[in-house]
Amino acid sequence: MIIEWIRFGAVALFFAVALVMLFISILGTYRFRFALNRIHCAAMNDTIVLMFFFIGSIFAIGLDIILVKFALIIFIQWCTCPLTSHMLTKAEYLTDEHIGEHCELPKEE
Repeated sequence: MIIEWIRFGAVALFFAVALVMLFISILGTYRFRFALNRIHCAAMNDTIVLMFFFIGSIFAIGLDIILVKFALIIFIQWCTCPLTSHMLTKAEYLTDEHIGEHCELPKEE
């Protein structure tokens, strides 16, 4: 009985941390002025939130076959999120005419 309460507490703790991190990510995305800062904030916290949700789900579900499918989904998401943020950053870099005013750029030769 006490082990179930410890497990419930661990699941609640990991889910609560994930929700707080998600809320911080949303605030940071809307608070920053420049698109590159917004993309960085969203991409970094996205992977951290997924990690905490995954760990909480491990405690909630236990070792089951569903966990393998969930791990595969999380792995694909971890691989695609940095790629997506990189593509958005590159699109912002190529299309924003005033990006040099906001950040340091490499010298053109």
